[in-house]
Amino acid sequence: MTDLLEVRNISKYYSYKNGWLTPQRVCALEPISFSVKRGETIAIMGETGSGKSTIAKLISGAEVPSSGEIFLNGELLDPNNHQQRCREIRMIFQDSLRSLNPQLTIGKQLLESLLFNTKWSAAEQQEHVYVTLQKVGLLPDHFDFYPHMLSSGQQQRVCIARAIILEPQIIVADEAFAALDPSIRAQIINLILDLQEDMGISFIFASHSPEIVKHVADKILIMHRGKMIEFDSTQALLTNPKQQLTKMLLQSEQLNKALKHTTTQE
Repeated sequence: MTDLLEVRNISKYYSYKNGWLTPQRVCALEPISFSVKRGETIAIMGETGSGKSTIAKLISGAEVPSSGEIFLNGELLDPNNHQQRCREIRMIFQDSLRSLNPQLTIGKQLLESLLFNTKWSAAEQQEHVYVTLQKVGLLPDHFDFYPHMLSSGQQQRVCIARAIILEPQIIVADEAFAALDPSIRAQIINLILDLQEDMGISFIFASHSPEIVKHVADKILIMHRGKMIEFDSTQALLTNPKQQLTKMLLQSEQLNKALKHTTTQE
């Protein structure tokens, strides 16, 4: 696999003004560098506020880095070239229902990307939406549904359809599976893996769940207070983590299950 995405020393600072006081500059992400290969899955883990979501937003173009550069296929990504990002890097958000427009049908929401990014005829665009819906396990009939008419799992499938409809090279997900029931979550993860294999998409996702990370990630990036403290293959970090925080994050779900089991017995 060759490098598809290269992140070079990107950082993010925010300025907060409190009354007449001098604005305070707060660091959300210290300079960080890593690369993603074509067809590879990178998981980003860390506590709340560690910088996971900031990285996801910077890569997807939802935020502009304070410093550093991002390259796709060796070409510098212009932070102001939104059409370039829209085509090549797509994002799946955590709350599927809130990320969908309740006043538009599913079909109209999926057509929006095609209207602005292709020169296809109306018939070609509609046919592509039908095909995309079927790719994510939905029916062409769902074209005329509104978001509230769908289950949470179906809403997430629509969000995935919206992410893949322009056949991007990278999908970024920020805790996209956290709110789903375990059974639905398993179905969605398997869907993502199937799409990745079929379409050759690279996948970057932030997650608190070690079980999900172990199942899907080729590499894991560990964040702590805006710093990257480890980045290695999933197998390497599972067998020989260098940081205690890494060990805790990768074992946290097992510990929680053990605590729940002990509490139930008591």
